Amino acid sequence: MDKNDQQLAVERATRLLLGHTAGTMLVDSVPYDMLYIVDPRTGSLVLTIEDDMLSADDVVLVIPKDTFDAPIRVSLELDTEINEETCDRFLAYHLDQPMARWSRGHINFAKIESGDVINQDQLEVPNRLIGELPMLCRRLNSDPKALREVCKLLTRAQVDEPIAVGIDPLGFDVRGQFGVLRVEFPSPVEHASQAEDVIAALYGGVL
Repeated sequence: MDKNDQQLAVERATRLLLGHTAGTMLVDSVPYDMLYIVDPRTGSLVLTIEDDMLSADDVVLVIPKDTFDAPIRVSLELDTEINEETCDRFLAYHLDQPMARWSRGHINFAKIESGDVINQDQLEVPNRLIGELPMLCRRLNSDPKALREVCKLLTRAQVDEPIAVGIDPLGFDVRGQFGVLRVEFPSPVEHASQAEDVIAALYGGVL
């Protein structure tokens, strides 16, 4: 694979990971419905597990669900070294803790539908907007009507009471009545001030 193809594969895998918050986790081939988020500080996954999952030999998260043509399969190493801030961020997305233990899923590698394999250091990348994430979410939530209209414009989804819960260079996440909706920016942003400009332009365009 040449350098350009590899970069496209990394971008595809990154969009798939950030674009979903649920999948099927195969624990030694036993399937479990699994909610997750991407930790903006580390790029690893945050999820909840049962105690016996820690002793599994093989853990694979299939996104968005376990089908033969699933777009991405992510091999994970589970541990329980996780802080309260990270758990609170998960709760902001999903509102409750589905299983008994908080866990961090470290990415061993991921395989996308093209057959390309992406390594841990290409996927576990901190969110470069992390320092301004609370401020940017407040900006998104400052006008619920505009946020609702932007969601409708960019995803065609009607979200009656949208709440922005996360943002990264590719887009932002909105919690609604039916779960978490991913809203991608028209093009990626490089830094927080650019994200603010894009949000202002989107809000100005729908009001």
